[in-house]
Amino acid sequence: MSYMRSDQRQRQILACAKQVFAERGFHAANVSHICAAAGIGRGTLYQYFTNKRSVLTAILRDTLERLRARMLEQQSAIAFPRPETVKRSAAIAFITHQLRDLLSLLFEDDATLRILLREAVGLDVEVEKILGEIDDAVIGIVERDLQRGIDAGFIRPLAPRAVATLIVGGIEKLALAALRGATPVDLDTLVHEACALHAIGTFSDRLQPD
Repeated sequence: MSYMRSDQRQRQILACAKQVFAERGFHAANVSHICAAAGIGRGTLYQYFTNKRSVLTAILRDTLERLRARMLEQQSAIAFPRPETVKRSAAIAFITHQLRDLLSLLFEDDATLRILLREAVGLDVEVEKILGEIDDAVIGIVERDLQRGIDAGFIRPLAPRAVATLIVGGIEKLALAALRGATPVDLDTLVHEACALHAIGTFSDRLQPD
């Protein structure tokens, strides 16, 4: 039971720290701000983390681990119908759902998004390495889904890694622009438009027109 309480406390600290880093910025925030938000003393925080940077890296590693878990969950191949029986609108709806489900891990709240796209960027070599691994994981999942679509005849032959990078990079850029403008990120619209745009250039001619 004590382990469960410790685990819950750590999650609470990370959740509060996300809000603090997002609202104040990583450099302006300090351990006292995190402790105040979590309702704990500094000694309690230091039982779990050595400093605010270790709190930040824990937030990033948690995101990375959830992405890797998603990759394992989706290892089984999807049974595709024959492309001649599927309309383009239905195919777009399917890939939009797949991408929306994936990106919800990164876009679960504005705090997570701000940390990933703004506060953690350029901090130091270790943090950049974790951010790179997060990017690689997201792009890797999209790349795998594109390859499955190619194999099933839904997507024309292309370089799946390059296209996956374009899709993910474009969405990240749009999300960053929204954050800079202090407007909420509309993930549903963002993902749908990105999928519709790229699908026009990736779907094969074997799909039935609407």
